[in-house]
Amino acid sequence: MKPMSWALPSNLLADSVEIMRPNGLHGNEGLALWLGDEHDGTARVTHILRLHGSGFVAGPLQLSLSMRAISRITDLSDELGLYWVGQIHSHPGTFVDLSRVDRAFGVKVQDYLSVVCPHYAQARTNDLDDCGVHVFDDGAYRRFTQREVGGRIRVGQHKAEVLNLEVHA
Repeated sequence: MKPMSWALPSNLLADSVEIMRPNGLHGNEGLALWLGDEHDGTARVTHILRLHGSGFVAGPLQLSLSMRAISRITDLSDELGLYWVGQIHSHPGTFVDLSRVDRAFGVKVQDYLSVVCPHYAQARTNDLDDCGVHVFDDGAYRRFTQREVGGRIRVGQHKAEVLNLEVHA
């Protein structure tokens, strides 16, 4: 079976960083969720979710979503005929690996893409080479090499729609 590849929209990184930046300004992690579809082994991101409300809590070195928030995100995905392709979240400094908490409590679904942005999204982030790119594969997360990023992820000409989603505790 051919490994999954990803088609990312041209605005994905810039818009995701802008979504995370306000949290980082306060010394907190930020998060943007990516929804999309899949055809012939290629996942295509079509929507970026900006979460707000009591169901999304960001702090230094932590993020949490309530069960109601996860239900709301899942309901929206179903309404749009999409699924959670992946996410980006921010870490302090230059640390772009997944933390033990990320590995233990993150989304554990085959081929889920999890990107880590450095400097709490406050520094210039031009492309995925500035980030850590991880995939959930065969029961565990692993970090892509730059070669894998270049071979399995392509940035296309399409643009993702940014959606604001209120989530409750």
